[in-house]
Amino acid sequence: MAMPAMPSWMSRFVASYSSEWTLWEARAAAGSQPSLPYTGLAFLICMNAFYLLFTFGLYRFMEQRKEAFNCKPFKSILLAYNAICVALAGYVVWGIVYILATEDRSFVCNTTVTPGSAEDKSGSAAFLAQVFWVFYAQKFWEFLDTWFFIARKSFRQVTFLHVFHHCSINLVVGLILPFEFNGDMYLPILLNAAVHVLMYSHYLVSALGLPTPWRPFLTSLQLLQFMLIATQSAMSLSRGDSCGGPYFGKIVLVGYMGSMLLLFGNFFLKSYIFKKPTGFGDGVVKRAEAFQVTRSHSGRVTLDAEGAGQVELPSLFKNGTLHYQVTPIGAPMPELHVSREPEASDCSFALAGGSANASVSWTVTMVTTLAGKAERPKAPVLSCCAQPTNPQEASPKLSPPPSPVKKAQ
Repeated sequence: MAMPAMPSWMSRFVASYSSEWTLWEARAAAGSQPSLPYTGLAFLICMNAFYLLFTFGLYRFMEQRKEAFNCKPFKSILLAYNAICVALAGYVVWGIVYILATEDRSFVCNTTVTPGSAEDKSGSAAFLAQVFWVFYAQKFWEFLDTWFFIARKSFRQVTFLHVFHHCSINLVVGLILPFEFNGDMYLPILLNAAVHVLMYSHYLVSALGLPTPWRPFLTSLQLLQFMLIATQSAMSLSRGDSCGGPYFGKIVLVGYMGSMLLLFGNFFLKSYIFKKPTGFGDGVVKRAEAFQVTRSHSGRVTLDAEGAGQVELPSLFKNGTLHYQVTPIGAPMPELHVSREPEASDCSFALAGGSANASVSWTVTMVTTLAGKAERPKAPVLSCCAQPTNPQEASPKLSPPPSPVKKAQ
């Protein structure tokens, strides 16, 4: 039986990819192919496999660890990391804007120019290829995003969208970059780098305890960039092979931008319209849900002269997984954290890193899992520590687990 013929678009895709490799070999033989290391398919597959394995391994480790990494050296590392991300993305934005200001470029149908060729009149082809490669290399540096979130036990931020984006964007750019290193790719790279300048600036500034008024617009800006990139690629496709980059690259970008629009659109609806919480993986990690009982206890505490404090809890809070929410009152306290959890001999937790003599509002939620059929537990006897001021605070509620640990605002 004869093999079924490939769809016409797929045949064109394969032919386009093969043709681009032929052109790449010719440029390499002539010494005019820009140096774009680590863009091979084998490297991309290995790096993404490592990213996924390390991500889930770190998650399992931090799931068992009682405390998140919140020490001062770790926070200094986070500040330095975000500053480097802003600098790298800012360099890419500057490089492309400089070219746009000195050359005549259009929204679509910009031809890829070989460095040193007759078409490279301004001599900027190699420079723009180098700027594009910096953007590509930063995608691997940004793997640290995920690992820092997990190290801080901020599991809710490691969604399926987050993981998928980090292990796919480098693949998309790496597949196209060796063949389109200064053409229409300027727009996707410029838009994404600009969004990342704003995003990492938000992380950096908020870590310093300062407001970031552009934060509410980040998701909308991300959706807008995907729409513009998809529009450019669709227009290029409709105008034929003579417009813009290779056919296979246009197909990859249209498909990828479509997936990003769906995933970011779903995230936008859940987070801002329906306001549904997200958990670790948001579809990546699947596990059977057991019956869970939650109890909450809340209050205020005044910190001492060193910015530390101790909070007494009912004795039953020794017997489950605790989730903390601490909110500084009066002024930001970016270093505020839970420094010690309740122990077998002491049902209290400690705060540190706050401002001297400041007030802090706190809520502690205990989660216990019941095997089999859920039953309403008997009211516990509070034999030590402070009694709850509200009798309802000691009564259990059957509900899904609360959101993970929240960092002090």
